[in-house]
Amino acid sequence: MKTCPQCGRMWTDTMRFCPMDGAELPAARAVSSTSIARKITREETGLTRERPPSSDSDPLIGQVLEGKYQIQSKIGQGATGAIYRAERINIGDCVAVKVLKPELAEDYAASERFRREALALGRIRHPNVIAIYDYFEQQRRGDHPPSIFLVMELLSGKTLRDVLRQEHVLDIRRTVRLMIQVCSALHVAHERNVIHRDLKPENIMVEQYDRQNEMPKVIDFGLARLRLTGKLIKTLTEQGRVAGTPYYMSPEQWMDRPLDARTDIYALGIICYEMLTGCVPFNADTVMQLANKHVKLPPQPPIELRRELPMGVSQAILRALAKQPHERPATTLELADALQRGLSS
Repeated sequence: MKTCPQCGRMWTDTMRFCPMDGAELPAARAVSSTSIARKITREETGLTRERPPSSDSDPLIGQVLEGKYQIQSKIGQGATGAIYRAERINIGDCVAVKVLKPELAEDYAASERFRREALALGRIRHPNVIAIYDYFEQQRRGDHPPSIFLVMELLSGKTLRDVLRQEHVLDIRRTVRLMIQVCSALHVAHERNVIHRDLKPENIMVEQYDRQNEMPKVIDFGLARLRLTGKLIKTLTEQGRVAGTPYYMSPEQWMDRPLDARTDIYALGIICYEMLTGCVPFNADTVMQLANKHVKLPPQPPIELRRELPMGVSQAILRALAKQPHERPATTLELADALQRGLSS
């Protein structure tokens, strides 16, 4: 097996590039089945589940940040930082504290992504978007490097990716019900001039309040592009890197063309396709082959993969996957309406 140096995911020995982030895969090394079994990856945030460390092994455990947030335990550890469970002392509830690795806090690209997520979430207030409560930085003190913190709503559900792994395909009405809520959240984001740019099942949490009521939450706005008075905030793409996850990237992302809300609509089309068929519309062994399919090839109609799918739902998904942005629904609410009406077709 080969391990991606960027995201840490494992792929077969025959693959040269990571399908998720495009990084070149190093030569395979022997990995025991025991070590693989011990590594349970949280795809939604790129984090690895682990037992909460003691205060001896993690100096943040037990600390009170800004006089308000007492760190209780570590939820996960990723390549760029960690997420902790913390208590808001003055209120008594619990929150999630996202912490950028100290060695990355002085790195422009990493710290800019953190700030961009804070700016994006600060603009959006919607029940289907993870809530942000605070953002702060601690400057270098002596030998201690600077730190950057993002305080957010603590979620307890599963990612949509976890749901798909367990169920493979979802009930049609349930899929439409979840997608309508996600579309509503993205509509508010787009009205606030926030484009997510990295929508995928890993970035949608599904909170379940009872068997009948599920609430999806859009998370990880770290690649969001913000439009401020007509001027684009500097992004990783403008620094020569492709922003997004290959399986869910729109043709205009692959071709490095200007992006708008319809880029997110394309990604929503792929997510809906996957929820209803159990597969993404385009797959390939290399990133370049995948790019070519997204840019040039039409997707197989989802109704051909799932015969009981209403024609109207299949057509709504295909329209969202149009190669040209102007051929897609103009807004996420338009997509939601098409999916809802498609149920009765």
